[in-house]
Amino acid sequence: MSTVAKVRDFVLNELHWDETRGTLTPDYPLIENHVVDSMGLLMLVTFVEEQFGIELADEELVPEHFGTITSIAELVDKKVLARGQAGGA
Repeated sequence: MSTVAKVRDFVLNELHWDETRGTLTPDYPLIENHVVDSMGLLMLVTFVEEQFGIELADEELVPEHFGTITSIAELVDKKVLARGQAGGA
């Protein structure tokens, strides 16, 4: 399952998505549409750190990284790749 699919499933199941499943596209604005609030952000951070074995720095917890499923997945994939490169060096 792709990073986008895993994050989307988390939003659908854990953040209590009330709309139709098809509405939650990878580029749907999560913060602007009040899908992710402060508690939801904490839940998302915990999820991605545990699910993908990464650690997010405080300065990465910005709307640009958590505004859409795509932006979350891009951050996660970048961190996973960086972790893999650091482990192989």
